[in-house]
Amino acid sequence: MSIEYVLKNLSSVISTGHFLEEMVSEKLFSAIETMIKDQQKLIFPTMQWETMIWDVCSSLQHKELWFAPMQWIYSSLENGTDEFFNIGQSYAFLKLVYHDKGSHYNADDNFMTNSNRFPTSSFFNHDNGYITIQFILNYELIDQLIDKDTNISKADFDLKRYKARRKWNSFRARTLMQYKDLKKYGFELDEYSTFWALKIERLNSDLFVSEYNEDLLNKSLEPILYALTKINENFNIFDEIQKKAKAYYLEIAKG
Repeated sequence: MSIEYVLKNLSSVISTGHFLEEMVSEKLFSAIETMIKDQQKLIFPTMQWETMIWDVCSSLQHKELWFAPMQWIYSSLENGTDEFFNIGQSYAFLKLVYHDKGSHYNADDNFMTNSNRFPTSSFFNHDNGYITIQFILNYELIDQLIDKDTNISKADFDLKRYKARRKWNSFRARTLMQYKDLKKYGFELDEYSTFWALKIERLNSDLFVSEYNEDLLNKSLEPILYALTKINENFNIFDEIQKKAKAYYLEIAKG
């Protein structure tokens, strides 16, 4: 590809990128969210699952889809109702997210970084990255629980939060490393021991185009359904890890 080609076709390049990252991405993530809700309701009929699609502006923009059962979500309300549960306050959650080959997970942030201008392309091509489902222990809940203490100076508060974060990082690594049997089922622990991840195989482009034009994404999403099945087959393991995180968080909440 030459600079001459790019400049002569600039309008087409811009339109293509916009279409992929706005139109296709929106429809794709919406279909995946619906599939996850339907599948989890089928497999866990007694559980209510919460989902959230984020438009993340960390480096270059990308989407993340978080999901977790309500039992994994912290609530300070004694008689909490559905409207007060927020997946951002979960002890742990699962997320479908673009994994950038050129960067690593920031241990101090729940969101991934992204250096690919077209992250949606990684559903179909793994040259720059790929799509994963990750199991995350919610780092940011620590700040929310510590923020309840307002009777100290800013300097003392910052020091308290710093120490809590460092202790949490150590707890998280120790806890996740205890479950290396997950590797037998295709999961990988990232090099910083911050999450377990399952790589999703490429979607079939031809099948996706056919279903996209018919306004019904179904068979083309089977690689994601396969990964979700793997998650559900090992749900008891993830739930056990979540319970350890919950116990840790509730100790923080006591002050």
